[in-house]
Amino acid sequence: MTVAGARTGILKYLELQGEPEPVAHVRDVTIPGPASALPARVHYPHGKPPYPCLVHFHGGGWVSGDPEIYDRPSRRLANATGCAVITVGYRKAPENRFPAALDDCHAAVSWIAENATDLQIDSKRIGVSGDSAGGNLATATCLRVRDAGGPAISLQILIYPATDAACATASHQTYAQGYGLESRTMRWNWAQYLGPHDPADPYASPLRARLDGLPPALVMTAEYDPLRDEGELYAARLAIAGTTVTHTRYDGMIHAFYLAGRAVQRTDTLYTRIGDVTRRHLLP
Repeated sequence: MTVAGARTGILKYLELQGEPEPVAHVRDVTIPGPASALPARVHYPHGKPPYPCLVHFHGGGWVSGDPEIYDRPSRRLANATGCAVITVGYRKAPENRFPAALDDCHAAVSWIAENATDLQIDSKRIGVSGDSAGGNLATATCLRVRDAGGPAISLQILIYPATDAACATASHQTYAQGYGLESRTMRWNWAQYLGPHDPADPYASPLRARLDGLPPALVMTAEYDPLRDEGELYAARLAIAGTTVTHTRYDGMIHAFYLAGRAVQRTDTLYTRIGDVTRRHLLP
């Protein structure tokens, strides 16, 4: 695995996403970040503003991915939820190691809340979502927001999230090789992201964090995924800490099926599930 290979490899998912769904409007914005400007794309659903909002942090192992690659899934997410979906491009590893991406995500959510009127969203109805490494950043952003005292986040949607750098659960052994994402690749991604930083840092490995005081969560896992067990363990610990949690495991699925709408019909049920839970928490 190389950095260049990872950044080229994610492009294969463009072939699996299907045709882009029409939305009411698409707007590219630039968000001031802690170290550099952050590209972001806003997908508006049909309806009347102000819209509830989902801030989506994309996957790619903290190394690859951008709002352009996630354009079609974000369109679909906007239509499924009735939310304005803002996909944020954060700084990538290994050029920018932990906590750079998390700093960017926290800054993005803060800026979005402060600029809600211009963005035509409701600052009191903001959720975060993310897949894989993006799921890690979504829930770590909730931890950071809790500890920093704002802005308010009303929902977290975590799609097969990476929650522990140890990669030591049973699913990392059972599905280590031959199911798309491999455990050795995930360990490589963690090494790019963390570098010399402590892998047990709770903002890097949320499974090791204090989990009280977090917003309601939808956690979605895939049966044949090395990350399955750590995602499900995280959902269970959120519930023990008092968070309202909805968990769904997608049997027969592998990692990254969220990005394979044209190839995998089961993504229909995933987007429907996200829509149902989001409407329950973010729509009046």
